[in-house]
Amino acid sequence: MLGFPDRARDRANEAIALATRLNHPSTMAYAQFHTGLVHFWRREEEEAEECAQAVLDIADEHDFEIWRAVGSCLRGAALAGMGAAPEGLALIEQAMSTYQRLNTPPVFWPLLLYLQAGACGAAGRPAEGLGLLDEAVEVATQTSGKTLWPEFFQLKGDLLLASSPDNAAEAESWLQRAVDTAAEVEAPMLQLRAALRLSRLWCEQGKREEARELMSAAHGRLTEGFTIADVRDAEALLAEMSYLG
Repeated sequence: MLGFPDRARDRANEAIALATRLNHPSTMAYAQFHTGLVHFWRREEEEAEECAQAVLDIADEHDFEIWRAVGSCLRGAALAGMGAAPEGLALIEQAMSTYQRLNTPPVFWPLLLYLQAGACGAAGRPAEGLGLLDEAVEVATQTSGKTLWPEFFQLKGDLLLASSPDNAAEAESWLQRAVDTAAEVEAPMLQLRAALRLSRLWCEQGKREEARELMSAAHGRLTEGFTIADVRDAEALLAEMSYLG
């Protein structure tokens, strides 16, 4: 999120290796889950699904109910991103019911709602996703730091646009809020992701110069990660805008 996605991947893999050497199952599940999240945000869904399955294998062996629930949510989100949205969403819905029954602090709840909302969007159910995301935003903005807010705000903009073209103005407001919040928390990668969505919308509205300035500034803050999907998409959009003038 701080603009070092390659270092994040490498450090996450080091965490898995260390947890494996320690042979501590709960730590291994923790490392695999969070590494899966890194892959998910890098839009490497296959790798995220592999990590999620590793979490589930550990959870099944040691009867870790919480890791079974959150691992299933991550696997469902990865499957949705790989084109199996109905299957992924069904897996998440079942896992969410399990998680709610657990006697554990709801530390993962906003994140899991975000994953479920995204899967709803992928499954063609954006209105349902908006309801889930509204709950995630309400919980997150009252109980946690701002790190994930840009992702929540960006997804809300995406779901609004998917629900109806009439929501363009409201979606633009949420996407702008995502860009601004990412800048506030000094998270260049999240700023790039939000700027990419907002720039696309502005291009559709004919505001190409504003879109180019926003996208160029966000891309210019990065020093690594140039092979991941969001950065490649940003560069493709910049090239397209330069070609079209």
